[in-house]
Amino acid sequence: MSGTAVLIAVMLVITVLAALNLARPLWTRRDPQAAQRRASNIAAYRQRLIEIDQELAAGLIPADQAQAVRDEAGARLLDDVDHRDLPASPVGNRPVPPRRRAAVLLLLVVAVFSAGYYYSQGTWQQQRLVAGEVQPPPVTAEDVEQMLATLRARLDSAPDDAEGWAMLGRAYFMTRRYPESAQAYAQVNRITQSRNPDALTGEAEALAMAGNRELSGRPRELFEQALALEPQQPKALWYGGLAAAQAGDTALARQRWTALLQQPLPDELRTVLTEQLAAIDGSAPALTAAPAISPPSATPPAVRLRVQLLLAQGMLAQVPADAVLMVFARAEQGPPMPVAVYRGAATPLPSEVILDDSMAVMPTMKLSQFDRWIVTARIGRTGQAKAESGDLQGSVVVGRDQAGEPLTLTIDQRIP
Repeated sequence: MSGTAVLIAVMLVITVLAALNLARPLWTRRDPQAAQRRASNIAAYRQRLIEIDQELAAGLIPADQAQAVRDEAGARLLDDVDHRDLPASPVGNRPVPPRRRAAVLLLLVVAVFSAGYYYSQGTWQQQRLVAGEVQPPPVTAEDVEQMLATLRARLDSAPDDAEGWAMLGRAYFMTRRYPESAQAYAQVNRITQSRNPDALTGEAEALAMAGNRELSGRPRELFEQALALEPQQPKALWYGGLAAAQAGDTALARQRWTALLQQPLPDELRTVLTEQLAAIDGSAPALTAAPAISPPSATPPAVRLRVQLLLAQGMLAQVPADAVLMVFARAEQGPPMPVAVYRGAATPLPSEVILDDSMAVMPTMKLSQFDRWIVTARIGRTGQAKAESGDLQGSVVVGRDQAGEPLTLTIDQRIP
């Protein structure tokens, strides 16, 4: 017999026993004198208790003996009820009394309800969720907002709850509310007096995202504080290396990324790190076999991509009034990080956007270091690099031989 079958059998037995116990008043029959005899026994019991109290007050019996006599009287009362107040045996082929029909009905109702509730809400259903046989109910944006509002209200009444503020900061960051996330992490740093490396890194990351991924200034200061407290903090090493690379300090960037490579990392991040190190000086460390991109020995000629933007027919009505346009290029064969990025208002749509080395995200990864690029134009509400549902976008593959010439890029897709 399988484990599920045994579980069902056990649950069935428990349900039946519970239902029988609930229905006991319905299927138990009493003779006509049962109620009168029970009342007499109870009256005698109460009288005996009064007598015991009187004897105790008069000093005839000690307190411990009085309690023992009370317990004995109670036991006799229960014994009398259990042995004398029993249901009479059925005689002949009498019809089933209504009380017993009600008992059977109650048994069936309890059994059906228990089985249905267990199937829909119990461990059985949880096992099906874990196994992927059923999908959990979707979480809507309203549900998320309600949870955030509830957590924020609780923190208003407990402003020194560092763990709660950290939870709120993570939730705001996941919902791309970066300014609010930075404020929540700032509360954690206030409470902990800036002694929590994770909170320092969280505030710095949120500030950088809110500031169009600018790592200089306050974000970099916070990353440095986190590394001073915990030199091997993974996220601080990553962003600290990016900040150093943006500032032109490639030696510090290499030092931090090499330290990060010593830690257990997802394959994707390990590949990106190796490629970044290779782009810095052309010699990736022998910590991974991931392919690296070495820059040419000679300085490549400057590249300018002239991207002429068009909207496919019917797309104009789908552009929000406050939409943000982002045009970026990344190497067709290389790191996933863009090598040139343009951001601006989507309305009115510019007729032409120029991408060149001055728009590099990192000084060590420029447009001119590669020969073929995937150029993408995206219109959305947030202007984030990651596509979101409802964004409009289009892409085109461009080679170095097309640089300088007008390139037509049509925005003709809607992200589902």
